[in-house]
Amino acid sequence: MEIRNHWRRDAVWGEDRSRTRNPNALANLALLRSALLARLARHPDERSLPALLESFADNPASAFTLINTL
Repeated sequence: MEIRNHWRRDAVWGEDRSRTRNPNALANLALLRSALLARLARHPDERSLPALLESFADNPASAFTLINTL
């Protein structure tokens, strides 16, 4: 499960390219990304994950609404 989760975080957010070296910051970012992936998996919209992220980029208010449901 962890390997698949890491792959998804890296594919969607480029986690392996992160320049952050602080272990606490890395752990916190990984936790947030994992929580968002879990929440997006339950999102009622049937679009793909990249399509959902693009729609959130176009409408940041909907992204903040989603984050507030975590």
